[in-house]
Amino acid sequence: MKYLFLQFSVLILFVGVGHAQTTNIVILDSTEIQNLRVILNENSSAKNLSDSISKMATESLKRTPQPVTEIYYEGLLENNPKRIKTIQSLEDIDAVVSLIYASYGTEDEIFGRKVKDFVLAWTTTFQPDGNPINENKLNALFWGFYMFQNHFNSKEQETVEKWLLEIAEREMNRDQTPNNNWEAKRLKIIGTIGCILQSEELKSYSVEGFRKYITTAYYADGTSNDLKSRDALHYHISGLTPCISSFINLSKFDQRFELFEFVSESGSSIKKSVEFVLPFATGEKQREEWTNSKVKLDKERASAGFEEYRPGKLFEPQKAFPMFEWACFYNPDWYSVFEKSISEMYTCTWIGLLNSSLVHK
Repeated sequence: MKYLFLQFSVLILFVGVGHAQTTNIVILDSTEIQNLRVILNENSSAKNLSDSISKMATESLKRTPQPVTEIYYEGLLENNPKRIKTIQSLEDIDAVVSLIYASYGTEDEIFGRKVKDFVLAWTTTFQPDGNPINENKLNALFWGFYMFQNHFNSKEQETVEKWLLEIAEREMNRDQTPNNNWEAKRLKIIGTIGCILQSEELKSYSVEGFRKYITTAYYADGTSNDLKSRDALHYHISGLTPCISSFINLSKFDQRFELFEFVSESGSSIKKSVEFVLPFATGEKQREEWTNSKVKLDKERASAGFEEYRPGKLFEPQKAFPMFEWACFYNPDWYSVFEKSISEMYTCTWIGLLNSSLVHK
């Protein structure tokens, strides 16, 4: 764990993340929360990080929920007006994330009560449509309900649970789902709701789905369907991160979700596919992105002039860091991925701390 302590011995910067990063949230049980509070009392850098999150949460207390009936995100260019408006509404989700994380450091229930406002607003407005890319954005609302159920009366609980079940059922009943990061996010949604609602049917569907997904969407050499079709580590990582976050969070409810090291008959595993990214994250190897993407949207983004999607653009190691802040839960040695970036002022974020063995003793 020397790398983790090294990270927290320097100035920690909390970088406010947008909705793309807040789709994966670390859920702590009561023991882990107490471990975290000990760290916050003993480590000034960690305390500074927590204070910055609490400041964001305090600002979120002033926000009026802005739910939408439909999310316009998947398949749309970044400059599409509908997508831009949706992202503005999804700042609600960023607010919920900051409120949940701030609650880890205090007994004050003010943050949980505000989470309830956001959950009820979206529950009574958003109409589930079974699109996993879009509905994955709502992950923090699911967990917000789970964590603060005591603030919901019986009628409100019934309303939210009915909404959650509708989301899960629509995801389960999709006619077809691409066997790539779409499937990872779909199974994450179903498994999360299954654990929250204590539904054996939903949990079993998700567990078996993840096993099949690992078997059919990943390869023994660490590559994936995402990498083969998009020719970009960007989407390879986009498929891995929801798997890792699901395995960490959901295994607390059902040990069948402990699938990080599960190896299929063909030799594929999530662990191997994370290891595939490692040399690109450390800068040992370089990779040109998007050069042979087979997806129309990627070509449209490039034609529209979005530099991020330019064919031949070199993969930036920092793009892999958020995934490794999750993967370090399984292998603390991977904190070394961030070591060379200290001089660039990149340090472990709150996610890195919450997934560390300092919290999960």
